[in-house]
Amino acid sequence: WLKLGSKCGSPVASAGTMASYVKVADPHSRANVRTMGLGHLLLALAAAVAVWNFLPTGSPETFVEGIATHVARDVNVARWNAKPAFEIRSRYEGVSRSRYLRRLRHRRWCAQFEYPRTFGYVLKWNDTAGEGIVIDQEQTQKYLVIRDEIGKAYHNHATLQTTEFVEFFKTDEMDEVSGLPLAKNVTGPHGTYTKGSYEYREIMLRAGNFPKRWQDNFEDYEVKVGEWWTQPKWRCGYPAK
Repeated sequence: WLKLGSKCGSPVASAGTMASYVKVADPHSRANVRTMGLGHLLLALAAAVAVWNFLPTGSPETFVEGIATHVARDVNVARWNAKPAFEIRSRYEGVSRSRYLRRLRHRRWCAQFEYPRTFGYVLKWNDTAGEGIVIDQEQTQKYLVIRDEIGKAYHNHATLQTTEFVEFFKTDEMDEVSGLPLAKNVTGPHGTYTKGSYEYREIMLRAGNFPKRWQDNFEDYEVKVGEWWTQPKWRCGYPAK
């Protein structure tokens, strides 16, 4: 509030007169600050429109719609031709393009042999005898597999894990002892490496440092065979009964 008749708002007034006051707008009030901010925003928006109109590719329509219409044609074509991720996976059987090409090469390699290639499961594996039994995916025929016919393994001492999903050639060569046909070139699905038996991995872990690929030696490991608990070295000094 400012008193009329005073200088620069001085509170001094003449005697015998009634002082009158006038309300003066405060430049720091909230309403004034809000009004000034809105004015600055409108001024900046008008300046942006003016600058955009002076650009070679600018126009009032592109300012409102954006610059997507002024992107190079090859960029737009690349966007239109882009496929969603699920369409790309379905195109390559749910895998990446490089893995799909490896599968194609594996199929062409399998087509060179006279025996058909099939998927199956490992029913049993005897590491002492070095042989096991696999069954085809339809569970119609069992096959005998020996250690030498394991095509891809991460260890020199190749083994198979029970219930492991494998791929092999089903042949008509019969084994006289078991009476089962032989399974040859046993690998993981689509020609990958087999997992190997859990027991052999435990043996390598108990021996100390786990060996790298194809650097294991089965003769260096201490294997418990037969009734191993009756042997003196496993009795912990207790006499045999």
